[in-house]
Amino acid sequence: MQVESKRFGMDAFWLKIIAMLLMVLDHVDTFIFIYMDFAVPAYLHYPGRIVSPIFFYFLVEGFFHTRSRMKYGLRLLEWAAIMALGSWLLVWLLPTPMGLSNNILLSLSVGVVMMSGMHRIGIGNSKQIIMGVLMAIGAALIMILYTEASMYGVLCVLVFYYARSSKWILSISYIVGVFLLTMVSLGGENFTYEQLFLFDPQWMMVFALPFILLYNGKRGYHAAWSKYLFYVFYPVHLWIIYSISYMITQ
Repeated sequence: MQVESKRFGMDAFWLKIIAMLLMVLDHVDTFIFIYMDFAVPAYLHYPGRIVSPIFFYFLVEGFFHTRSRMKYGLRLLEWAAIMALGSWLLVWLLPTPMGLSNNILLSLSVGVVMMSGMHRIGIGNSKQIIMGVLMAIGAALIMILYTEASMYGVLCVLVFYYARSSKWILSISYIVGVFLLTMVSLGGENFTYEQLFLFDPQWMMVFALPFILLYNGKRGYHAAWSKYLFYVFYPVHLWIIYSISYMITQ
């Protein structure tokens, strides 16, 4: 049996675990701390900015390694539908002023459609190029207008897909892209401490880059149950946190 050589860095399993833990912290801050009587430090919301880019990065990795891209996208879409239905029922039973609209699974499933279009563009056949352009642009617009990832998700898909083979190009493109989107979101002005650190710290997603660069290209631990860990963990942890927030408001 051939023994895999060790590489510096972290495998996909542990990077996803880190992202999920930071995601929990971010959602606790969003749905629970907001109802507390004490002032919650704004910096508790910062670590959550790196979560989405990490999962988009592994979405792209999964797109290149999956045996069936169609099944990959459909699986994400199915869990997005489960998440949407479960959240709707929960909010109906336990209404709060905040509500529960989070569904990164929908953003990720649209990302697969966008990459499928980009893949068709690269084939070179004129028919495939036209179809690919329509798919990629359509998916990008859907992500921007109707999902929580918005234009930041589109940036992640584009950079991680096209710069996948070079960490230098990926790093530079990602940093520049985040900077440009920050300028767009702020209208090219309002670069104040309050705006950047209190009201709209989304630019801190740039700090996902060190974690992405730590990825050693290995899948890491993979049992049958771990394949669906994120699909189950994401909606369940949000439903639990939301239910706690409801009890606090009563």
